[in-house]
Amino acid sequence: MSRVMSVLAGTLIALPIAGCQRSTAPLSCVQVKGVFDPAAPGFIVSYQSGVDAIATTAALETKYAFSASHVYTALPGFSAQLSNAALSGVRCDPVVAGISHDAIGTIAIH
Repeated sequence: MSRVMSVLAGTLIALPIAGCQRSTAPLSCVQVKGVFDPAAPGFIVSYQSGVDAIATTAALETKYAFSASHVYTALPGFSAQLSNAALSGVRCDPVVAGISHDAIGTIAIH
């Protein structure tokens, strides 16, 4: 029984790493938060603190073949529509702190 459990545990540990495209994958890739909205079909990506958003976004655009819609510098990150391959790479890149589905918000004025 313990052999079955160790094989199962090894499989469960390997699953989060398998989604990353890097051969030296980090122990964990960031999970995409939120719910897909067809009216806003992109992603908001935030970087680790201290990252140069402009230079890093340009490097990721080249590395993962996408074009950012906006680059945010106050809270470093970007928004973009990402293919499945680009999303898989970006979510496992060590400079990325978080990814959320883009959304459309409204403000009620009374």
